[in-house]
Amino acid sequence: MIIYGVNPVIEAIRSHPDRIHFIAIAREHTGRHQRVIAEARKAGVSVRQVGNDQVDRMAGRGVHNGVAADIAESGYTDFDDAIATAGFVLILDSITDPQNFGAILRVADGFGIDLVVIPEHESVGLTPAAVKASAGASEWVKVAQVTNLARAIEALQKAEFWVYAAAAAGDRPADIDFRGKVALVMGNEGKGIRRNVLEHCDRIVTIPMSGHIDSFNVATAAAVLCYEIARQRAE
Repeated sequence: MIIYGVNPVIEAIRSHPDRIHFIAIAREHTGRHQRVIAEARKAGVSVRQVGNDQVDRMAGRGVHNGVAADIAESGYTDFDDAIATAGFVLILDSITDPQNFGAILRVADGFGIDLVVIPEHESVGLTPAAVKASAGASEWVKVAQVTNLARAIEALQKAEFWVYAAAAAGDRPADIDFRGKVALVMGNEGKGIRRNVLEHCDRIVTIPMSGHIDSFNVATAAAVLCYEIARQRAE
């Protein structure tokens, strides 16, 4: 697997250098690249100085800032093992945009989410584009893939989680007690949460809005709700 960009590569070095086969840096490198080189040398990771065209090819023409790394495929976390020790879980129902997924992983890292759950099908995974969009957060956040989100929700409920769906016509976040074991479900960018998934949730939470647009981008909505949940859980 190839990841690219200064921040994703640095976080990969810091989190699991043993998975990195080598790092390619454009010969015409800058001061930002010196940080990558220094981190790599400290961790004992191989660095190759190559032409910018080679970095282009590795990154598939993505915005790489002159840095790419060849790493072992990222292993997904086992769902059952992860929920045994988790207290705050984020479930993403069919998020398909890698930019949104990467942004949500940054939210997950920033607010201390223990596990992000995604379906195996009709959903973006830990692709190079999503890793780049996460700015390195993907190297620190546990992500589990499951075959059926409804069954995953049932497993969480058996483990004493309260499962909240982010959707319209629900309760305000301030009116909900999010302390305890919490799972939050966010839906697809256009269609929202699928009906069979929504029906398994315990309660609906809605962000109150007063502007002319009636909804946020899914990554923005995730940030708003996860902040409130994290705030209450910290009290």
